Amino acid sequence: MFSADTAIEINPAARVQLRHYGEEQQPLIVIDDLLLNPDDLIECAAKARFSAPEATWYPGLNAALPPTYLTTLLPVLRPSLMRAFGVGQSALTARAFFALSTKRAEEMLPLQKIPHYDQPDPRCLAMVHYLGRGQAGGTGFFRHTASGFESIDSTRREAYMQQVTQELEALGDSLTGYTGPRTPNYELLETVDPKFNRLVIYRSHVLHCALFDGARLTDDPRTGRLTANSFFTPARTV
Repeated sequence: MFSADTAIEINPAARVQLRHYGEEQQPLIVIDDLLLNPDDLIECAAKARFSAPEATWYPGLNAALPPTYLTTLLPVLRPSLMRAFGVGQSALTARAFFALSTKRAEEMLPLQKIPHYDQPDPRCLAMVHYLGRGQAGGTGFFRHTASGFESIDSTRREAYMQQVTQELEALGDSLTGYTGPRTPNYELLETVDPKFNRLVIYRSHVLHCALFDGARLTDDPRTGRLTANSFFTPARTV
């Protein structure tokens, strides 16, 4: 297991890019060469206890991240979060974990083979830190063809989920591959390649999915599709 004081070192020469995509012009932050010591984080993962998550659709295994990961990153990221997403100075509730993708397409349920949103709240953010070398796939961002939705908030959620349920019933067993540019009923708008030590941040309510085509899926954190995944919720202002 990792030590509670595992050092996380930010690279002062990390490169920050702000992108926008789709008709909704949703923002993405992409940061390359984030850490000076990403291999130390991989070694933490190699010593961590991975298990299948109980309350999510994640197609693989999760493990705890060193507490210092978020306490080090958040102060550095805050100015970028303010500029790109309008996050203010209020406190952020955060959770983070190692994620190791292991499931093959034939093992996934239909809902795991289409784009998804994490929660229907545009204030909330998601962050993925790619920690696998030489991996394929990355993260894709999508538009739902019938509705035109690129994000799902509370006003869209019910109608969207009803439509998706009908679409999955109509597809039956024909939905066989991973989510990607050929996924029925969705248009791939933007991709972020899984470059080693790259970080991507986006709003949790956008339609997105991990792209697994060509990825090496193993249960070894040193060689598999390892990421550090984080979710942020700003405190509500009175």
